[in-house]
Amino acid sequence: MGVEAHKAASLTLLHPNSTQTKEKLLHTLLSKASFFRVAEAECLSCTYFTPATRKGAMLGMVPASEKDTTVGVIQTFPSRQAASEADQYFKLSDVAVNPGDHTTWYPSAGFMARDKQRESPKAKIVMLAKFVCKDGQGMREKLVDVLGKFCDWVEENELGTLTYCVMTRPDAPNEVLMVERYKDLPSIGVHGKTKEFKAMFKATGPFIQGKKTVLSEWEEQEGSFVSNTPGGAGVQKAKL
Repeated sequence: MGVEAHKAASLTLLHPNSTQTKEKLLHTLLSKASFFRVAEAECLSCTYFTPATRKGAMLGMVPASEKDTTVGVIQTFPSRQAASEADQYFKLSDVAVNPGDHTTWYPSAGFMARDKQRESPKAKIVMLAKFVCKDGQGMREKLVDVLGKFCDWVEENELGTLTYCVMTRPDAPNEVLMVERYKDLPSIGVHGKTKEFKAMFKATGPFIQGKKTVLSEWEEQEGSFVSNTPGGAGVQKAKL
């Protein structure tokens, strides 16, 4: 419902070698964030996040030795070409990234920001969930269908869930990525206790390899924005 404008997404995980380098990297990213606020950059969303620090948080995508240093970025665009052009940003010497840490995904269901919102409210929690489908024809499509129907329910009923988007990519035909953003910790708690969530969880069972599911909780950083409009709300002048 709220994903039609988002044709391509970039997920980048950066691995600075120290907390000092991480802080410098975050400063670099955030100081240039206004570039993506310019409509000409064709960026619909740009959210920066770091691994969650609360006790018990799941950090499946983050090596234990890097929980204090990893930085993640998700951007969405109205076209694959716009995403490719933005990729040049991460080839700058001060935002170096290894090829394996940067992947392009394609939103398939759900919403980044709700249809009537020019820009989503700020989130405190970002969740990334990666599912691996069972072998068999149509398994991924069936999983996306189950998740997509639940996304529609979430969009209508859970205002504390700010983003709930299903993504796929041709390079990994058996994988599905869920990008989720929550207003706060109570919102994610409510989300996981509804009968609709439990029904969805049960319905995904025939299609996924449960032991290969990877969950990671993150904290969204200032300077992030998620919207359905290039640059979001309050477009600012670019800092080149």
